[in-house]
Amino acid sequence: MKLPLFILRVAYTLARRFKIADATRLLHLEAADFLAPTLPDGYTLRSPGAGELFELIQAGKAPAEIGSPRNVSSQRRVVVVTTPENDVVSYLWIAIESVDANENFSRARHLGTSVHLPPRAGFLFNAWTHPDQRGKRFIGCMMSYIIENQLVDTDTLVTTMDWTNEKSSRAFAHVGMKPIGTVIRLGRGPLQLSLLPRAASQFGLKLACQAPGYKFAF
Repeated sequence: MKLPLFILRVAYTLARRFKIADATRLLHLEAADFLAPTLPDGYTLRSPGAGELFELIQAGKAPAEIGSPRNVSSQRRVVVVTTPENDVVSYLWIAIESVDANENFSRARHLGTSVHLPPRAGFLFNAWTHPDQRGKRFIGCMMSYIIENQLVDTDTLVTTMDWTNEKSSRAFAHVGMKPIGTVIRLGRGPLQLSLLPRAASQFGLKLACQAPGYKFAF
């Protein structure tokens, strides 16, 4: 690793720890260019409704961090889970139309980035895989399940991830997602600065509309 990049990463890690900075990569993929991985034997994919998701959480079969069953909507957002039997070992949410800032952040909730999506675009967020199950490309498999089963009306996929999250970056690159810029959010309270990738507008994305303070495209 080149020294300047190493110093930049250390500085960002410290700033993120003090919750004064949030830098996320913005990735984009046309569904037609998706490179579908193969689901390992012994695992199944499904999209639980609100009632089933509630039962999974109550039974301890899914972590509480998966999110509220109230968030499940056949019109605006759905969740896909991976299970070897009935225990959820990986999950992924997709939303259309928009995602609020408090749902899309790295470490500092107040520095989250809201995303308004163009028609037929879906935003992937709140993805998780159990540490003992990582490396099996479940996220890509769940993306494939979304596309093949047309769970939402979308032919374009978008996501963000922390700038330093190399493992997730490689996982999404494996299925064909490409970076189109970096979103940088700085500050506290109303004193915030947003540096937004100019390329986002080319894909019809509107970023950080909910953020206070100053905003610049670069």
